[in-house]
Amino acid sequence: MTNRRITAILLAASLGLSTAAFAAGPSGFEAPAGAPQGFEPQASTVADVVKNAKDDQHVVLRGKFTKHIRGDKYEFVDAAGTAITAELDDDRDWSMIVKDQPVEIRAEVDRDWSSVELDVKSARKI
Repeated sequence: MTNRRITAILLAASLGLSTAAFAAGPSGFEAPAGAPQGFEPQASTVADVVKNAKDDQHVVLRGKFTKHIRGDKYEFVDAAGTAITAELDDDRDWSMIVKDQPVEIRAEVDRDWSSVELDVKSARKI
């Protein structure tokens, strides 16, 4: 054990604090103010992603895959009818995705100078 750790434990003991406080994980990653316990980001819209999302931002969207574009690129359309290109990497099992059937996807935004696409990380039927 390092001298700093020993000092911290002795200080905690002298103040009547539990040493478990020093074994806790990271802090500061709480949900936004007013969010319920177990907060999950709300599903967004394609229009909101195109307009506001930053590169590499993680988003949740609900909609359906409507068309195969080429390779691992597909068209994803949300409830408002707005479409975006979504990539389904070949190295994953996407058997839960059926054309024109509703799904919820978790994806990473891939924004460059002239386009916005999604790199789908997971999907589930809804």
